[in-house]
Amino acid sequence: MEIRRVFVDKLKIKNGMALLAGPMYKYIITVLRKTIGERIDLIDGKGYLYRCIINNIKSKELFLQVLDVVHRPEEKRPKVTLCVSPIKGPRMDWLIEKSTELGVERILPTIFKRTLIKFNDKEKGKNERWKRIAIEASRQSGRFSIPEIIEPTHLRGILPCIENIPNRWAFYEREKKTSLKDVISRQNEGEICLIIGPEGGIEELEIEWLKENGFTPCTLGENIFRSETTPLVILSIILYEYSKK
Repeated sequence: MEIRRVFVDKLKIKNGMALLAGPMYKYIITVLRKTIGERIDLIDGKGYLYRCIINNIKSKELFLQVLDVVHRPEEKRPKVTLCVSPIKGPRMDWLIEKSTELGVERILPTIFKRTLIKFNDKEKGKNERWKRIAIEASRQSGRFSIPEIIEPTHLRGILPCIENIPNRWAFYEREKKTSLKDVISRQNEGEICLIIGPEGGIEELEIEWLKENGFTPCTLGENIFRSETTPLVILSIILYEYSKK
């Protein structure tokens, strides 16, 4: 029988027993149809997995006995923050899902001048949906941690989110000399921030601002990728490069 993993924020454990209520209770009992004696694994999004067995079920509470705790050591590859222009429709959902599977640490939807999506009152639910997608993609791909999905931010407002990141790469369609291979080969130790602009491209004034704030413009070569494909290509290359080390 499949052992399901469930993400629980602010997990409470006392005397070796985890207590779940509210939506998590309903999900495990009514959706997963789990009962006393069955296994459930809990992940806290911070790198810990709790192997549990259902001990008791009450009307609105679920008690799980913690069998053991597994901590996944921090991975050798650097943490990556993805600053990407939001895309219309389900393509952004797909980008969030696949970026999570490829190990991204944070996703920051970034508003450029040519970004088509306008985040008004009707769009407020998008970020919560993206968080749910990241949680499910983490569970399915076996991750112990959940990438942080930051509220959409205009380009010039991203600096407080990346102030301690030494490696800053902006992918710019007009860059002809510096490649991804070049920036990887000479990168410093520490985290990486990737900038992926909108389908209409990053404006010249925006790229000048990025360079003034420590970003290196670079290219993926002659191929032209769609907005949702570009970050996945880059994340895949980073994953490959660090799997060799």
